[in-house]
Amino acid sequence: MNKFVKIIMSGALAAAMGCGMAALTGCGGDETGGEGLSGELDISGSTSVNPLMLLLADAFENENPDVSINVGAGGSSAGISDAKQGKVDFGMASKEVDEADLTTVQIAIDGIALIVNSACTVTEVTKDEVYSLYVDHTAVQGTVADAVSRDASSGTREAFEELIGIKGSDASIYDNMPEFSNQGLVVNEIESNNNVMGYVSLEALAGNSKIKGLNYKATADATAVAPTTENVKNGSYTLSRPFNLVYNTKNGLSELAKAFLDFIFSEEGAAIIAANGQITVERN
Repeated sequence: MNKFVKIIMSGALAAAMGCGMAALTGCGGDETGGEGLSGELDISGSTSVNPLMLLLADAFENENPDVSINVGAGGSSAGISDAKQGKVDFGMASKEVDEADLTTVQIAIDGIALIVNSACTVTEVTKDEVYSLYVDHTAVQGTVADAVSRDASSGTREAFEELIGIKGSDASIYDNMPEFSNQGLVVNEIESNNNVMGYVSLEALAGNSKIKGLNYKATADATAVAPTTENVKNGSYTLSRPFNLVYNTKNGLSELAKAFLDFIFSEEGAAIIAANGQITVERN
């Protein structure tokens, strides 16, 4: 199995690696992990799901010191491909997934924030204005004249295009538009430019005074709604997408992978999801 860069590590990494993937079927535990769990999990995919997954993995490792979880990135497309090929236990995808060879488990709902520099005078935007900026390069309210995007492998980009109504025939819009491989780079670009728009996961707004999320109106005569977790939850803020985990249906899940999934849907897992700015969902 391919290995991914270890971003968070338990204090007993050597013991965890000693178990290995081949030994996972012999590991066991209760609903949120339990005693006796050991082994290693590999996860790759969406850079939007990645920060949440790191928090969940860290908490699970803390409760299970003989477990090591390797969390990589690469984009939703990479996570889906890795899961199909059996390279990882879970692929992360920040979009709807309909693949015959994969089982999809939605773990949360996330809002997509349209962001500008805090110094920008624009405070709200309509769907038509966003579409015109990205497709026709028409400045929003005569102020926001440029836009940046995620790259083609991004689940956030796919969800953004669907929500704003950007179609495959509009692909040429990206010919001269900066595209970034992760949302951190999008944030960096917006921080440095006063009149540029980008889009990121809602959690990227937390604690960053250099950027702001624009209030959004699906239609010109609608009420502008702020990009907040509560507004995503109550449905008034309509720019949202699923956070999914996918795995190879034929291969199934190891006992360790099942235990980690149980942990995500436990009360502790739900608290981590909520604290990171996403919305918890019932297990499907």
